[in-house]
Amino acid sequence: MTNVSVRIAGANGDGVDSSGALLVKIAGRNGLNAFGYRGYQSIIRGGHVWYQIRIGDEKLYGHGDKIDILIALNQDAINNQKSHLTPNAFVIYDNTKVNVDSLKNSSYKLLGIPLLDIAVSTSGDPIMRNTVAIGAAIKLLGIPMSAFELVVKSMFGRKGDKVVQNNIDVATKGYTSQGVEPFYTLKGDGKLRYSMDGNTALSIGAYTAGCKFYSAYPMTPASGILHWFAAHDNKGVLFKQTEDEIAAINMAIGASYSGVRSMCGTSGGGFSLMVEALGFAGMIETPLVVVESQRTGPSTGLPTKTEQADLLFVMHASQGEYPRIVVAPRDINECFTITTEAFNLADKYQCPVIILMDLFISEHVETLENFDTGSVVINRGKLTMSNSTSGRFKRYEFSDDGVSTRGIPGTAGTEFIAPSDEHNEYGDLVSDAYSGLDAYVDVRVKMHEKRMRKMDTMLKDEPYFVPKVENPEADYFFVTFGSTTEAVREAVQILNKKNYKFGVISFNYILPLDKEKTLSILKGKRLIDVECNYTAQLAQVIMMNTGIDIKQKILKYDGEAITGEEIAKKAEEIHTKL
Repeated sequence: MTNVSVRIAGANGDGVDSSGALLVKIAGRNGLNAFGYRGYQSIIRGGHVWYQIRIGDEKLYGHGDKIDILIALNQDAINNQKSHLTPNAFVIYDNTKVNVDSLKNSSYKLLGIPLLDIAVSTSGDPIMRNTVAIGAAIKLLGIPMSAFELVVKSMFGRKGDKVVQNNIDVATKGYTSQGVEPFYTLKGDGKLRYSMDGNTALSIGAYTAGCKFYSAYPMTPASGILHWFAAHDNKGVLFKQTEDEIAAINMAIGASYSGVRSMCGTSGGGFSLMVEALGFAGMIETPLVVVESQRTGPSTGLPTKTEQADLLFVMHASQGEYPRIVVAPRDINECFTITTEAFNLADKYQCPVIILMDLFISEHVETLENFDTGSVVINRGKLTMSNSTSGRFKRYEFSDDGVSTRGIPGTAGTEFIAPSDEHNEYGDLVSDAYSGLDAYVDVRVKMHEKRMRKMDTMLKDEPYFVPKVENPEADYFFVTFGSTTEAVREAVQILNKKNYKFGVISFNYILPLDKEKTLSILKGKRLIDVECNYTAQLAQVIMMNTGIDIKQKILKYDGEAITGEEIAKKAEEIHTKL
């Protein structure tokens, strides 16, 4: 077996999340790959929650929907998760609290351990029953206790030796429980791997790119970015938790106007409040990076569930037309790399760049090797620190590429007006500067065309704005964008092992889109669109830009992340009809 799926299930307040994160770290420190994702509700205590960790010898593209080891912290865990158990699955449960009669007379391996009694008698803390169960699980996985000890010391060392030793003691009790023996033979490669979620990777990317100001109002699933900047406020970055999202984006615009690389973040509901200011940034041509991490809607929707239904919204947000860039990282590595490039693009083209995340990519955790922060190059674009020309500074000078030289307040000779109204090259409002109708119209047309020329310049100068093809010789291609790409990659692995020939065409730079190159990539291929929304929004974008109508679609909009197994099953059903 190349990978094993462990699911910890219980209630909010049972330490399910911390236990899952701990197991991912342990796997990474033991030279293994791991992928973790949690299902939770928007309540503080109670309800049913779970954390699935997939651990394997090779790169993993999802958390999967089957369970090889279930850690059941309460009765609901048995009742709600038994349908996901694989044949011969292990079930670790508290034999003094949980009834497993419904699982008897089956091939499941039931490991009853007095989790609560061990936790209380060993540490005095009942919450540590989850740590007892983790000890049993790592024994089944063939992971040595030394790996657990290293991770616990790094995670809890600041809390003191007693806390560290309590964790080790209770986990050891689970590790040495009667009937618990190594079963799986996963082989680590000896490489030290970090565990990280998408929000953290994005934050590190922003910091590496020179972001000096971050503003946000807390909103799941983007709140993790604010938490990261708050935890690193001694690193030369100013963060601000604002009173609302309107303040957050306007503060970021103000910081950028003053020459500081800045970013704000939110989810779809908060982005709805930001759109007027987004257009303001477009009008005054101020660089700005905005993170929009999607969750289900409309309104509050399912605030702790994932979806990809804001694509068309962010592509057209705010009134009128103006240049903007929309990017959607496909995996956690790209959360870092695309964010570093987003700041360069914002500066080079003096426009908003929207990083389109979603709950799945923001919050799921993967093991990965360290980022190459030393290779990041910072490009501030046409930013001047002096004005050698005579006369007034033409901040919005008509240019062939649509990009004008930008000055910052305090730079001698670069004084200008930054109005939300239409303006001339100096920033003077056209309604004030021109009395004749023909002159007013002429300036409006020239300035609007000047701004929009940036889109053509991007397509000419940047290599990014085309879909990426994997397995180009395939017979069928999944078409997708953003975080769904990882599940699609796993589906391709599943299907191609069955002698199908599937490939992937994925979009991570979506706006602007090189229409001719995209058409040449898609034309003549058998395509299946895969998205987590109801209206196939990427397929609409493709139709609008290329005329290609993708007939076959796999769409999911129940709030749960789509898995490779789901996609592969539905693709086989589609294949039989083609």
